Amino acid sequence: MNFDFSYEMLSNSVILLMAGGVLYLFLWILGIASSRVLRLTGDVRSVFRYAMLFGNVAYMGYPVVELVIGKKGVFYSAVFNIWFNILTWTVGIRIMSGKTELSGKKAFLNPGMISVFIGLVLFFTPLKLPVFLDEALALLGESTIPLAMIVAGIILASSKISAILKGRTIIIYSLLKLCVAPMIVFLFLSFLRLPQTVEKVLIIMSAMPAAANTSIFARLFDSDFELSSRLIASSTLFSLISIPLIISFLE
Repeated sequence: MNFDFSYEMLSNSVILLMAGGVLYLFLWILGIASSRVLRLTGDVRSVFRYAMLFGNVAYMGYPVVELVIGKKGVFYSAVFNIWFNILTWTVGIRIMSGKTELSGKKAFLNPGMISVFIGLVLFFTPLKLPVFLDEALALLGESTIPLAMIVAGIILASSKISAILKGRTIIIYSLLKLCVAPMIVFLFLSFLRLPQTVEKVLIIMSAMPAAANTSIFARLFDSDFELSSRLIASSTLFSLISIPLIISFLE
């Protein structure tokens, strides 16, 4: 995020941050509505709603946005993911655990948020990273796409295809997360006049498969770990088809 300050990037970031909040609200409503239609209960409902709300906007979101928008896509992805980092440690915990106590400290003091704050300081001030550190981070940033493919491969390798495709809930979730949600977002944005960059980030992030955190939180809070793993595997598998289609559409 070592970019020179520009009013265009600042304006896009503010718009993206506000629109990102609306997007998460939409995904939350979609998760509640669809889980009620499917008559899900207990841990199954919790895992389903969590997976609907939280997509893999980090490991897969960053490289896809960068691929479509360029280097500045990393900056915009980080701005959008402020919501992910906050909601994961508040709403996410509440969904999985059923606890009403929310961790405000973890919402703002976690590695994702700290890195974003450092990047924003560098953006808004004349401060620059040392050359050796800037080059090292640039090399690390270039590894996001290969790492995303490795993560996807690990997820799919640990699951049996036959098990992934079993169950109405699994198939419906994948369709909602990868097709219905981004289509609704696209149609809604067509009535607005947002910067093209902002629109692309919102559409891409709305189309990401289930976050890896889904299974981590399911295990942590003794929820339905098996279902969480299947939701991640199925949506990741189908995203290998849906994401390239979205990229070709946006380009």
